[in-house]
Amino acid sequence: MVKVSDLLGKPLISLADAKSVGYLSNLWFDDKLLRVKTAEITNDDDEYPERTYAPFRFMRCDGDAAVIKSLSCVTEKKAASSPVPCPINRECFNQNGNSLGKVRDVVLEGNAVAQIFCEKATFTPKELLTLGNNLCIFNDTGAPIKLPKPRTPRPRVPKPVPQHAEIPVSIYSPVQTPPTPQNVTVTRTPGDPIKDYSFLMGKPVHTPVLCGGKILIPAGTVVSEKIIELARKENKLVQLALRAY
Repeated sequence: MVKVSDLLGKPLISLADAKSVGYLSNLWFDDKLLRVKTAEITNDDDEYPERTYAPFRFMRCDGDAAVIKSLSCVTEKKAASSPVPCPINRECFNQNGNSLGKVRDVVLEGNAVAQIFCEKATFTPKELLTLGNNLCIFNDTGAPIKLPKPRTPRPRVPKPVPQHAEIPVSIYSPVQTPPTPQNVTVTRTPGDPIKDYSFLMGKPVHTPVLCGGKILIPAGTVVSEKIIELARKENKLVQLALRAY
């Protein structure tokens, strides 16, 4: 078993090519936090793309570095089946609305999620009730809870009008506009400056991050949104991920 916090910041090495692919900067999960689907790889080498993705099942991560057989499975596009970024630092609540703190770590067995550590409790993926953009809701009763399905509004169907009938129009009636479509799906594209590195929020920087021979982020600094943006501006996100834990 391995903790996600121990994986983030590890170098990734291709065995067949004997090359460093970059660093593991994020992990993408399925929508029920059952498995890690995709590893996000950041590289500060100008010869390679800044961000690439690879299926996590092809990796071994139990050493000082994560390894992958070859570069053939590394792409610049995120897999469409990986909708959820790393849940570390998400707010947690139980079914009664009581706060459980934040997600502090996730334990993996292979690419399967074994445990989810919150500040006040530890859960398995089976105890996850719902997962939103910023929240995790867990069932801490020990008994199954069945949630109602989200209600989908029925589309408005206009009444048929006889072919030759006159339609009365009142000068006092407002103009009726057609209803807007309700079944719109929005897909998140990776690249949001803060969410991509939310796992660093609140962590102390143990060794200074240098830029051009000068200290950019001193040791002892607690990572905030401003610190992440500063590191992004100076192209030092990988160094920040390695020094904040």
